[in-house]
Amino acid sequence: MLSLKHSEPRTLILIGASTGGPGHIQKIIHALPPDFSATIIIAQHMGAEYIPSFVKQLQHVTTLKVVAVTDQLAVLPGHIYICSFMTRLRLGAAGLVFVQKIQVMERYNPDIDSLFESAALLPRAFKTTGIILTGVGDDGAKGIKALADKGWPCIAESECSAVVYGMPFQAKLLVKDISVKPLWDIIQTVKLLGG
Repeated sequence: MLSLKHSEPRTLILIGASTGGPGHIQKIIHALPPDFSATIIIAQHMGAEYIPSFVKQLQHVTTLKVVAVTDQLAVLPGHIYICSFMTRLRLGAAGLVFVQKIQVMERYNPDIDSLFESAALLPRAFKTTGIILTGVGDDGAKGIKALADKGWPCIAESECSAVVYGMPFQAKLLVKDISVKPLWDIIQTVKLLGG
C-alpha cells in the first residue's frame, strides 16, 4: 500500500467548466487567501493553445502558484493546476502525479470525466471535492458520479449563476444528492476547504 508523502496534498478540489467558466474560475481564484493549503485542479474546456494565456490570467489575480499541467508533473499542496488534453491523476512510487495523454481526436479539451474518474480511484487519504460549473453539454457528469459513489462531496453550480446550465444540470440528474450552489456560495466553500 502506497503511503501519502509529506509533500503531497491532503485536500484536492477538482473543478470542471465549459462555456462561461473562465470568468467564474477567475472569481474563485481571486478570492483565495495567500495561505490557502488545498490543491485546485481545473479542467476548463478550451483549445490547448489558449492554456498558457489562461494560466497567466489567473496568476495575475493570486499569489498562489498557477501551473499548466504536463505529463508526470508532481501534484503539490497550495497549487492551482490547469489541465489540457486527456489528464488523469495517478499515485505511484514517486507520489501523486499527472498523467497526460495528447490525442488528436478529443471530444473535449480537456476531458473532465477522465480527470474526475481518475481521482475517484485514489486512496481516501486524499480528501476530494468535485465541482461542476457552468457549461454546455454533459462532460463531468459521469466523473462527478464516480466521486459521489466513493462518498466524496460534490457540487453543481445552480441555474441562477450559471452562464449555461447544461453541465451542472446533467451532473444533478446523475447525482441525486449533489449540493447545488450559486457561484458566490461555491467561492465560500472552496475557501473553507483550503483553510
